[in-house]
Amino acid sequence: EARDRGIVEIHIHHPIKRDLALEQQICEHFGLQAARVVNTVAGDFQATLWKVAHTAGELLNEYLRNAKIFAISWGTTVHAIVEAFNPRHRYDVEVVQLMGGVLSSDPAIDGPTLVQRLAHSLTGRYRYLHAPLIVDRAEVAQALISQRNIVESLEVAERADVALVGIGALDATVSSLLRAGYLSEAEFATIISLGGVGDICARHFDAQGRPVAPEIDARIIAISLERLAAIPTVIGAACGIVKAKAILGALRGGYLDILVTDSATAAAVLELAGC
Repeated sequence: EARDRGIVEIHIHHPIKRDLALEQQICEHFGLQAARVVNTVAGDFQATLWKVAHTAGELLNEYLRNAKIFAISWGTTVHAIVEAFNPRHRYDVEVVQLMGGVLSSDPAIDGPTLVQRLAHSLTGRYRYLHAPLIVDRAEVAQALISQRNIVESLEVAERADVALVGIGALDATVSSLLRAGYLSEAEFATIISLGGVGDICARHFDAQGRPVAPEIDARIIAISLERLAAIPTVIGAACGIVKAKAILGALRGGYLDILVTDSATAAAVLELAGC
């Protein structure tokens, strides 16, 4: 009767099945703290993304217990994780942006809104990075980075205990940077011609994890890959075989401590790595 009257709701949280063998292989080969590999839903990217997002949310419940600063990027996967995240406690953390990004009508690339939404489910403390992600000239980027509020925000992000990042691929069908208009098609092609395979926080790298496209990199307002790698726990989340080369580059570059992905993608990454 209580359920019929809307007083009681029943939710069954069925454990998401994972491929433990692939998790072990990924961890051993790349020296990760941990990996979470959910079973791919064949032919259904959204269902697979949902599983990755919920699994990443459960990881956050583990790693935010003792954290004071939690930094995030933006993008389709990070947006899905923020939507799925159900905190078990009001963890005492400040949420900060790792990369610039002004308000957008696309929620997946709206950095400030993602930070604010995530913070409201925690302690309500957050810090914006008040800057666009990519500007037209390196001199403009340097001028913005010298501004006190931007300097302070980046310094806080660099002191994060836990960071959550998406992994972008150099594929026009999935690139948030291209969709958001931060990169032109010509710039996108240039990065590919220089050997780029993926990005984290808009910092592009090749198959070995080495930074590429320095001229474009100089116009970006975001944490550097070097500073990102120094954060104690960096959780990288991505799914879809189209992301395999990008994930491999990120792992080889040492930018991630934990990987959350799906089984088909994990298998593709290991195959590319020659395992």
